[in-house]
Amino acid sequence: MKRLKGRKGDHLCSWPTVEGVQRVKFVLEVDFPSSGPSETTVRELSRVLRYWGGNLHHYTLAPGVGETVYDSAYQEVGRWTVTETPSAP
Repeated sequence: MKRLKGRKGDHLCSWPTVEGVQRVKFVLEVDFPSSGPSETTVRELSRVLRYWGGNLHHYTLAPGVGETVYDSAYQEVGRWTVTETPSAP
């Protein structure tokens, strides 16, 4: 486990590491209506961010992990995934 300083520096959190993987990237993709962001779109995106932000602790954030993202009407609107990033030279 890698130890990372908390945002305020007053606590430490653990970040699990996967053998042989230096860095990972978390990617969240959400499709918006082509008409542009409306109040409903902003509300739905806020809900997606709150929901997945609160549920990520149930997952091992390792390359290949991901889930489909649904809106409040249970319509598929996107996906989040964890991918491996190339090591820096």
